[in-house]
Amino acid sequence: MNAPLHHCFLLHQRPYRETSVIVDLLTQTEGRVSLVCKGVRSSGNKAAGLRSVLQPFARLAISWSGKSALKSLRSAEVLRSSPQFSQHQLYAALYLNELLMRLFQHGELQMDLFDEYQHAIEQLTRVEAGNQLATEQALRRFEFGLLATLGFEVDFHHDNLSGEAIASNKQYVYQAETGFTCVAEDVGNNSEANDYAEGQGSDLGRPRQRHMIDTVAGAHIIALQQQDYRDAAVRKLAKKIIRIALAPHLGDRPLKSREFYARS
Repeated sequence: MNAPLHHCFLLHQRPYRETSVIVDLLTQTEGRVSLVCKGVRSSGNKAAGLRSVLQPFARLAISWSGKSALKSLRSAEVLRSSPQFSQHQLYAALYLNELLMRLFQHGELQMDLFDEYQHAIEQLTRVEAGNQLATEQALRRFEFGLLATLGFEVDFHHDNLSGEAIASNKQYVYQAETGFTCVAEDVGNNSEANDYAEGQGSDLGRPRQRHMIDTVAGAHIIALQQQDYRDAAVRKLAKKIIRIALAPHLGDRPLKSREFYARS
């Protein structure tokens, strides 16, 4: 009986024993799966052919066997080849892979995540060289979508305390644990927001700015609701929010790809 083929993307691979590798896959129907691929690092045409298939960002059809957490590869073929990325696009795409490796664990099944990842890769593929806006849009949409899919959605629609809709003429404080809280009616007056922020102190000795933003214009939050990143101030805010929102889940170990992307 033939093993079923699973549509997937390769997120990461690492050497295993003398000639094999372990690959981590994002699959369409089985979540994240790890496979042993025997003989991939050996010489010969068969090994070379398999190496050419097991490439990141290509859509693959793979079958495996085994009932343990670490399964064995049986066959692999390319459904859609890896896109030809510029350096900047490549680092952005590697960042998506590293996020998934750090946040999406074995045993979780999120079928929407496969489609969201595929859409993000397609968006990055279409980004013209030097188009920072389009790249940031693709990254922010995936990041916020990933958080929502994993149950950590950022609520851009409501005040955390009152439950009222975010208003463009009000000012808010953002904290990862609670979301947005209104602290001022007039976005031109920052004193009330700053007084509130100063009273929050720090969390476990970490500086306040690492886990909160003390002056957020309601109009910018509404732009994030609509995924409108044309304003540079909105893009800067989105980046701050995503770093704060991701921090509790990533821990103290920095993302290597984020450093490469920032320098590219």
